[in-house]
Amino acid sequence: MTLRTRENVEMCPVFAASRILGKRWSILIIQVLLKPEATIGLRFHELQNELSWISPKVLTQRLRELQESGILSRDVDVSTMPPKAWYTLTEKGRDLGPTLEAMQAWGMKHGGRVVAVCMGKGFEHCHECQH
Repeated sequence: MTLRTRENVEMCPVFAASRILGKRWSILIIQVLLKPEATIGLRFHELQNELSWISPKVLTQRLRELQESGILSRDVDVSTMPPKAWYTLTEKGRDLGPTLEAMQAWGMKHGGRVVAVCMGKGFEHCHECQH
């Protein structure tokens, strides 16, 4: 049996994923950007409308962190005044689709009472219950 040390825990792929995805609301931001209508990108206000319970300050923080992690990109059109920015998932971010679907399946199987509220709405709507 291997003794767990801080060094080998920090090299663990699950730990690495949890450092990126484990912050509050990050997964739901990714979930919104995985929707088919978001493939061309969403503006900040569109994300804010989809995730209205997240404060603008926290949403901005999470978007920056996800951008720094390579999960999403922020594209700016400087030809308009003021410049317009769109957020889209990178390939690395889109690769999370099957992972989030597996998390949804696990949550439906083991989530209990809270998940019962979301039943029947489907993957793209399960954040709507705001639990």
